[in-house]
Amino acid sequence: MSSFSNSSERLLLEQCEAIIEEGLQTLEKVERALAIIEQMRLYKDSFETFESYSAKRWDMNMKLPHLCKIHTNNLNKLQ
Repeated sequence: MSSFSNSSERLLLEQCEAIIEEGLQTLEKVERALAIIEQMRLYKDSFETFESYSAKRWDMNMKLPHLCKIHTNNLNKLQ
């Protein structure tokens, strides 16, 4: 690990890392929720597909749910 030129850089790094840690925890919760909705087909009363549910309900294309699956798979491999 490299040395910091001043304490403000160290503090900034710590703040950024805390934000990242919090975001990763939130992402994992989102991933789990999306997986449950998809696997149990909880969207079926209002939408024909998970893709249409994701697009219309959350205004997201399939990139985010797909990235969540990749992230979850990678986490599972590490455990």
